[in-house]
Amino acid sequence: MLGNWLPHKEYQSNVIESLSCIAQTSPEPIREYKDAISKLYLLDLDCLKPIIAPLYSHTGRKAEYQPEIFRSLVLMSSVHYRLDNWVEKLQNNPVLRAICGFGDKMPQTASYYDFIDRIYPLDESPCLRSIDRKPTKKYAKGEKIPPKHPEIVGKLVAKIIDGRRFDSRPELTLQKIFARAVVDKSQGMGLIPTIVDVSGDGTCIETGASHYGVKTCECKDFKCSCPRKFSDPNATWGWDSHNACYFYGYTGYFISCYNKNRKLDLPLYLRFVEARRHDSVPAVVALTEFRDLHPNMIINSFISDSASDNYPTYELLDHWDINAVIALNSRATGCFSFPAALFIDDNGNPVCPAGNKMRNWGSGQKHLLW
Repeated sequence: MLGNWLPHKEYQSNVIESLSCIAQTSPEPIREYKDAISKLYLLDLDCLKPIIAPLYSHTGRKAEYQPEIFRSLVLMSSVHYRLDNWVEKLQNNPVLRAICGFGDKMPQTASYYDFIDRIYPLDESPCLRSIDRKPTKKYAKGEKIPPKHPEIVGKLVAKIIDGRRFDSRPELTLQKIFARAVVDKSQGMGLIPTIVDVSGDGTCIETGASHYGVKTCECKDFKCSCPRKFSDPNATWGWDSHNACYFYGYTGYFISCYNKNRKLDLPLYLRFVEARRHDSVPAVVALTEFRDLHPNMIINSFISDSASDNYPTYELLDHWDINAVIALNSRATGCFSFPAALFIDDNGNPVCPAGNKMRNWGSGQKHLLW
């Protein structure tokens, strides 16, 4: 069951008191971690409790230091440490312990793994399976692998409009935490407007695990087809259209918005899918999940690359009254419903046979239309 949860205001008071005592004798470590101190001092985790409370039973031994462990994981990522060495680092560094909110007692490594398994219940234990061979077919630079099932986007959109959702995904708890603890707080600070233009795009994320796996048979041939042990069983082969090469890992599909005042791209939603998944599939799923996570945020426009240039996506955006700003697929170049003598330039302006661009609200007889 979930144990004691220290409110954020009490955490801030404890951090100030602890760091003040340390600063009297060793001020340099505090200056070294000033950015991390500011980050965790502002990270309010009070909204985290109702999200993760259902993940614990109502009986049994209490799970202590849950908000502190979450802060510790955020800090570990900020200072680029691995979990295996992180607990030892905290034990020898009073500044880092104070930032996380730990006192004299600290949870061990097993407590971290238990917390991770609760908020992200994805089975990543090594498994035995046949080797996933690297594809041999090459694609041009900038060209994406076509979807394995061409009609899948249309089927998904039909289910989404019908009210179907994807609530069984393992990253749902993480997405709720990010939405409530980060995005909502940023919106409250004025960094994210209520009416927002969002961008969606996928990115290639390579895994550190080997795609060859570990042999468990006695075959002398290294390329045998016997089952092998894979430390990252969920990784697959995908095509990196930017670098025109295959990669082994995952595809991350992210939704973000642009802050004009600070000139920053702010992440709003993050999701991991199979590397071989075409971006048109996670695009409609991510946009649906993002709207469900932020019902008070109005999406004005959805900006995407040519992967989302398909009729089902336009149908979904029209259903939600969202403007579509999507690059046209190069494979459909020239397939317009205009007369042959009329063509469209790169900016989407119709051009007459004389080479003049159509003018918006042109005046005078000469420029009545062009």
